[in-house]
Amino acid sequence: MEFSEFYGITRGKIDDWFDPVLTLDTRLFLDPFLLYASEQGQFIGSHAEVVAFFNSVFQLVAQSGGNHDSLRWQKALELLRFREVDELCLGYTVEGTKGTGSGRGFARIIAGALWEAVQAGLTQITHFEEVAILREGIGADRISDITACLLRTRLAAYTTDVCQRHGIPLRLARYTRAEYDVEAMQWIPKAYVLPDNPHSGAVVLLAPQRYLRSLPTISPEDFWEYCYDNENEVLRTRYSDDIARHVDKHTIVDLARNRPDLRHKYIAHVESADVSPYDFMADPEGLVRWYGATRDYVQANPITLRISSQDDFVTAVVAMIKEFRNFVENNRGWALLWNDNRTPRRENSAQDLFLGIVKHYCRANNIDVSREANIGRGPVDFKVSHGYALRALLELKLARNSRFWNGLERQLPKYQEAESVRVGYFLVLVQRDLDYKKLKHIEARIGALNSQTGYEISHVVVDARYGPTPASKL
Repeated sequence: MEFSEFYGITRGKIDDWFDPVLTLDTRLFLDPFLLYASEQGQFIGSHAEVVAFFNSVFQLVAQSGGNHDSLRWQKALELLRFREVDELCLGYTVEGTKGTGSGRGFARIIAGALWEAVQAGLTQITHFEEVAILREGIGADRISDITACLLRTRLAAYTTDVCQRHGIPLRLARYTRAEYDVEAMQWIPKAYVLPDNPHSGAVVLLAPQRYLRSLPTISPEDFWEYCYDNENEVLRTRYSDDIARHVDKHTIVDLARNRPDLRHKYIAHVESADVSPYDFMADPEGLVRWYGATRDYVQANPITLRISSQDDFVTAVVAMIKEFRNFVENNRGWALLWNDNRTPRRENSAQDLFLGIVKHYCRANNIDVSREANIGRGPVDFKVSHGYALRALLELKLARNSRFWNGLERQLPKYQEAESVRVGYFLVLVQRDLDYKKLKHIEARIGALNSQTGYEISHVVVDARYGPTPASKL
């Protein structure tokens, strides 16, 4: 449920805040460079505030000489303990809004990155995101959380203003590390009045859309892309042709540490470029429009799912899958899986769309659906359940995915075994005509798999080609 939906408010022209889904994170991030490029309202002076903190800690790290046992190094570690700001409902966590937490281990990574910056010749921090280019383990979610922690007072003031304008009830929320005092070099506690998140039991922080992106402006990937476009000879001389095209984070860090001149050129290039926030209207990565589109479809096409037995449960799961297929094939749901230039979107866009359909139907019928927290790395995408006894696992793959058969023949049955779940569904989304050739033997392979494992795996093919012919016209 979106924030505006829960509180029953309609956004006006001056409402420039991102409307978060309260039950799960949206893969967007607070970008400190956008704050640098366009400070407005409560956020005037925010970039200087972030930089002041990091220069304060940077000096401690530099003065420690890299000695991890020194008091200055230990003080830096203490100051660098950032918790994840799940109040924003942003990030990579796909089930709920709580991530893995930062803690002292991540503080050591940041301190190590600052020491790498010292050794790489930096004398002061101008954009703290630059440290992510010098050290592995600092991703977009960490950059976003750090920015939010340092600007919590500003975000709280912005959120309170929005809520007071719309008459949204507020409650007191206390933080022990709310704001950084540069002079005293310590975090100070504060309390704010903020709206409630009924799903998590925590409060909500709202962020202006103009400061959100799908990746930070300054990032290792963008640094490499800049070098690839502008310093190609350097890359070819230092690395093989294959590495230059298929780079990993370790290689990027190696280049950044050894070529400070390229980092300086890159930062100057970014500062002179016209940087934009995420385009919420076009939604090029399918990160936001899926929720409203699937909600509207489910409201217009209600189904009643009465469950009192295993057969009822299987019927309910099949009914929701059929509605997803109908939404994609006959109600222009396929359009949310393609970019404006007619290139197909990534698999997570399809997974979001499926989650939206199933989640809305489940909520209306008291059925639980969860999206596995390790999606993209783990063995299965979704788990649907009604109590403990009635459960089904669902794997969704694009037919063009190079690991397509692995999802069917290894991931899904492996997780069924781990969860002791017999029923599984394999959803295949087809976006190209040639994908159908890939599915020629799918029934035979599923039959062999069921015979071998004793599971009940079924498959459903969904036509998500660009502008497919509606069923009514076939």
